[in-house]
Amino acid sequence: MRLNPYLSFGGNAATALHFYARVLDGEVASLMKMADMPDQSWVTDANREMLAHGHVTFEGGEIHASDMPGAEGGYRGVTLQINCGDPARGKALFDRLAEGGEVTMAFAETFWAKGFGTCTDRFGVPWMVNCQ
Repeated sequence: MRLNPYLSFGGNAATALHFYARVLDGEVASLMKMADMPDQSWVTDANREMLAHGHVTFEGGEIHASDMPGAEGGYRGVTLQINCGDPARGKALFDRLAEGGEVTMAFAETFWAKGFGTCTDRFGVPWMVNCQ
């Protein structure tokens, strides 16, 4: 299991990831625009060019990021992301994190993961649980 920072931006996530790759002597490992997502139900004319997901790898870590549809401007916040290999373990972690909080995307299989869900815990901290 690994804990990764997941940064939220309002339109400039790809630019930020390229900056972090340069500064941290890393590389941009992925960039996917909203328009490139297999599920087009989230895509609008306003968010087509926004970053749905991207990440940078560097010695000792990773930074993940996306743009938040409906948000404008720069940096918006951090989401804590847990990556684990076992979907059953991921679901159990997700359920415990969501207890007393709010589920924003129910834990389920997606096109990129065997299990994924987002929630805000009872303290207001946003989480992603991703099981590949």
